[in-house]
Amino acid sequence: MKKLFLIVAVLLVIVVAAVVAPLLLEDPGHVRIDIGGWRVEMSVLVLFGLALAFWLALSLTIALIRMPGAAWRKARSARTQRQLEKGLLALAEGDWQQAETSLRRALIDYRSPIGYLAAARAAQGQAESERRDSWLKLADARFGRRHRVVGLTKARMLMDEGRASEAIPILEALHLRKARHAGVLRLLLQAYQDAGRWRDLRLLTPSLVKAGIVDADSAAELDQLAAVRELEAAVEVEQLESVWRVLPRRLRKARQVVLAHARRASELGRHGLAGAELRRLLEQQPDREALKLYAYTENGERTARIADCRRWLDRDPGHEGLHLALGMLYAAERDDERAREHLEQALAARPDGEAFALLGRVLDRSGQLEAAAHCYRNALRLKAGRAAEPLPALSPPQQEPTGRGNSPDSE
Repeated sequence: MKKLFLIVAVLLVIVVAAVVAPLLLEDPGHVRIDIGGWRVEMSVLVLFGLALAFWLALSLTIALIRMPGAAWRKARSARTQRQLEKGLLALAEGDWQQAETSLRRALIDYRSPIGYLAAARAAQGQAESERRDSWLKLADARFGRRHRVVGLTKARMLMDEGRASEAIPILEALHLRKARHAGVLRLLLQAYQDAGRWRDLRLLTPSLVKAGIVDADSAAELDQLAAVRELEAAVEVEQLESVWRVLPRRLRKARQVVLAHARRASELGRHGLAGAELRRLLEQQPDREALKLYAYTENGERTARIADCRRWLDRDPGHEGLHLALGMLYAAERDDERAREHLEQALAARPDGEAFALLGRVLDRSGQLEAAAHCYRNALRLKAGRAAEPLPALSPPQQEPTGRGNSPDSE
């Protein structure tokens, strides 16, 4: 810009000179200056030349006076630039101490917010939280409140230390100031996951969709994952039911969420708590995992669940999950003949360690100890990732007086 101005000025002078020169040749004009007893007379052209010479001499004098200071400032700037580059290179290499030392020297003369953030990162690498915070305060003072980079940097550093719960208030404050900031939303999503704040994560998904970070399908998957994790984190039945009740209806109908509810209820000793949701799910499409959970129930509900499974089996006679569920239910009822029949059909379709172990218990009760031991070995082989061995020929079960157990694996 400065060079352009100089060129324009020179061209303007040339044009003015070309216009005025012919006039001055015809009539050079006359200038008289009286100062005290002195009188100076000259032409206008001479006066103009003297003024130009004076201006050039003055400019040259000022330039000579400024030259040492300009040279010193240039050398200092070059030194600062070298220190800044040295610090950034050390930071990239992970040499935190050297990086902070070089950046500190550079920031004496060059107060750059980027340099302060880099120095904070170097202090973070040395686990010097106090120095890190002081560098961040300096950067914040330079940036001002309108900028989010300092808050984002501090939140990211806290998360790198595994302190997601401390980063969340910072990120939530930034989110309130600008709801669709992609960087804030991504970090907040990660922080909620790291801190196990699953309900907050579910509430965040609409903002993630609006900001274009996830699409509608991914948001639905994220909602389901958060709901599953929230149910799994319940430590008592009352908490589990409280979480279940506040979930949106669309989530209470999702397969993975229903299974998580049923699974956690069983783990807490309330097998029948999710029976209605499992039944609705199985009416649509019986699947193995849901059927196994459906087979875990209290005595009073077992007869009704056997009837449900037999009705579904009439629609799909070869469904191995239904055979496994019926085997589990009949085993709990101590109806060993029917339990063995369904377990054998389930194992013929798909070897399963749990089914082998349950069949072993049924055979053990029937007195077929060798076959039972074979089933137990197969259960261990499958658990170790090895193939199951064929079962020996089984004799008809020896019936015992009917009794009632509490669950398929009560023995």
